[in-house]
This record gives sequence, structure tokens and C-alpha cells, in this order.
Amino acid sequence: MATHALACLSFAGLCWLVLPKKYKTPVTGSFTFLFIFNLLLPVAGMIGTSFSLLVALYLPRQKSNITWQECEKSDLPQSPGEILGTQFGSGALREILLHNQDPERRQLAVNAIRHLPRQHAVPLLQLALKDLTDDVRLLAYASLENIETQINESISLSKKQFEYKPSAAKAFDIAQQYWELCYLGIAEGILRSHYLEQAENYLNQSISIKITASANLLLGRVMLQQKRPADALPALKAALDGGLLLTQVAPYLAEAAYIAGDYETAKQYISYFPEQKGNKLSQIKEYWG
Repeated sequence: MATHALACLSFAGLCWLVLPKKYKTPVTGSFTFLFIFNLLLPVAGMIGTSFSLLVALYLPRQKSNITWQECEKSDLPQSPGEILGTQFGSGALREILLHNQDPERRQLAVNAIRHLPRQHAVPLLQLALKDLTDDVRLLAYASLENIETQINESISLSKKQFEYKPSAAKAFDIAQQYWELCYLGIAEGILRSHYLEQAENYLNQSISIKITASANLLLGRVMLQQKRPADALPALKAALDGGLLLTQVAPYLAEAAYIAGDYETAKQYISYFPEQKGNKLSQIKEYWG
């Protein structure tokens, strides 16, 4: 013990000598602290070991078998402003339609879907048409019918305006609305074919008044939907010549070449697809590359 005390005294003195000046004063206090700290270190070490090992072994922390925490159900938004900036995007609403067992919850989801943009709302409403609950199906059907009615009323008004004063822009607007009915998947079968024919008709009228790249591009897309790649190619190339970027027209030129069976030309146009990760066009490019 005396040897240990002498060693601690010597080490405390050495430590005090190398301390910065501001820590050397008061001399008695700083030197005493260094000496006592080193002197009691073995005892403190044993006590620390006893508590850290023995107590921890005899009194271990209890582990919970529950690996999840239940959260309160949030009310679904009922207006467009409430949907934006919340967790209820189109993906969340789709999950509710597919997996939620509560019919009232699914019905509320359909009610919220009605406030989404049309391109997001229509696929979800068509999914809701397969629901086993009558109220959910009827609400989805009514919502789809309402979208179709709105577009048809807009077409009817635009037609009257076009008859009163024909213009390329108005004819293009009518064609776009017919195209929207087909693109969204609202129209099917014979009705879809009729809408595509009407879109083609008004696009031709628009181009006859004033040639625009956007009208030629949409005309090419309409013809592709009609499985007429040979007719679509001139319209798409006219859109390209009209000032559109090759990256904008390349997907449709590649589709036309693919339908026609010209795979080498299709591969050539696919090389102009974007490189963005996760994008469908980039995935097609990677596959064909």
C-alpha cells in the first residue's frame, strides 16, 4: 500500500508539472485531485466492474416481444387541398382499395380519389369497380361517369365554338379531348375506336388550317393506337421536322418501327431514350441495348 501511495504521489507530481498553467492553480487543490484520483483508481475500478458486470447480468434489460406499434387511423382527405402534401398519394389510396378490410374505409378512399388529377384518378376508380362491396363499386362507377360526362360536355361546347369560328387551335383542342377519353382508358371497344376516329378527323382539320408539330405528334400517336404504323411514321417525322426534339418523338418512332416489324430501326430510335434510372423508357433502352 505504501509503495502504491508513493507511486501515486510521484505520478501526481509529474502530471502536475506538465499541466497547463491555468490548471496548476490552486496548487493544493490540483495536486490533491491528481493524487487521490490515482490512489483510489484500483478501488473505483473494482466497484465499477462489480456494478457494470454483476448487476447487468443479474438484472438485464427486459426486451419487448412487440416489434410494431399501432398507430391511430387518419381520416382520409375530402378535398383537393387536403390531399396535397399528405401521405395520401395515389399509391396509399391504391393500397387501401386493395388491402383494407373495412368497406367504409374503401368508400372513403374512392371519395378521396375523385379529387386527384384525372390521369391518377381513372386507373384507381377502375380498380374500385372490382370491389366486392356494392357501395364502393357504385361510387367508383358514378365518379368515372362524371369524368366522362365532363369531357363530353367540354367537347360539345368546343364543337359549337369551332363551327362558329373554325381555327387550328380549337380543332386541336377537340382532338385532345377525344384522345384523353381513350388515353385515360375510359372508352373501350367500339366507342374507343369512334373516339380515335374523331380525334384523327379534327387533327386533320387542324393541320389543314395550320401545320403544327404538336398536332402531327398527336396524329401519329392516334394512328399508333389504331395499329397503323405506316400512316403514323409520316406524321411523326413531320412533327420532328416541325421543331420537336428527337427525344420527344423517338419513343413513338420506335413504337411504329416495332409494330411494323422493323426491329433494327426500332433499336436505333431506342438509343435516344433517356438514361434516368427507374424510368420505363430507360428500362426499355437497357433491355434493347
